[in-house]
Amino acid sequence: KPSAPSNPPALELVPPRRPITIHDLMRHTSGLTQHLWGSGAVKSAYVAALSPLMDLTNEEFAVQLAKLPLLYQPGTTWEYGFSTEVLGRVVEVVSGQPLSQFVAARLLRPLSMRDTGFWVSDPVRQGRIAEPFRAERLILPKLEISDPRRAPRFESAGGGMVSTAMDYARFLQMLLNRGEFGGHRYLSPATVDYMVSNHLDGGMASGPSFTPGPGYGFGLGFAVRREGGIASAIGSPGEYYWGGVAGTYFWVDPKHDLFVVLMMQSPRMRDAYRPLLRSLVYAAILR
Repeated sequence: KPSAPSNPPALELVPPRRPITIHDLMRHTSGLTQHLWGSGAVKSAYVAALSPLMDLTNEEFAVQLAKLPLLYQPGTTWEYGFSTEVLGRVVEVVSGQPLSQFVAARLLRPLSMRDTGFWVSDPVRQGRIAEPFRAERLILPKLEISDPRRAPRFESAGGGMVSTAMDYARFLQMLLNRGEFGGHRYLSPATVDYMVSNHLDGGMASGPSFTPGPGYGFGLGFAVRREGGIASAIGSPGEYYWGGVAGTYFWVDPKHDLFVVLMMQSPRMRDAYRPLLRSLVYAAILR
């Protein structure tokens, strides 16, 4: 006789002990998670509420997210989630502009990043889109790489933009220059130094899937290398990096005055090629 289906465990909602801060959002200690991988009652709640993300505006997304439980108390645990998307909505509220307009006016146009945005509207530029192989279109069983030819309603600050290697190189050179590029200053040197410092103290847990990896902490938007060793890939203390789920990847190494950008569209091979690229780059440095 088949057993009766079991009901999912009810969520025990515990009020946050303190509010989520902008600092929490920037270093991923907000307690917010995401719905793309992992299991548990909180993850299931995110799946049920947020699966059709591309059909939501940033405002609608933030309203839906505010109804969901946190996975951790704010300020206690690093967890990669929707913190950056919430920051995008904060920018919209503070500036009074859609995120795409604000980013274009304050960063993309001044940096001459002409091929960067939330979608590719120009038919001529659409012909330059690097398409993943058919077998590489799925990031997860139910998540496909989005079509950059279509204007999205959801302008995701955490992973919704398209760019070129040369455009992104301009952005990384600005960071390597500690906030300056082409005679224009975007950030003060002190601000960049603060961003690329470790912001996880010894009392914080790293969570079950600490993406930065051993030997790394986390700054304001970047994984930050703390040790010369410990990590499984070569690098320098003080370098910082991040990558996209479809394969894109960058790192900046102030010690060696270099940055590297990899515009790869291969979710399946990203974990193989990223450390290989690091090994090739550092093997060529003789000073």
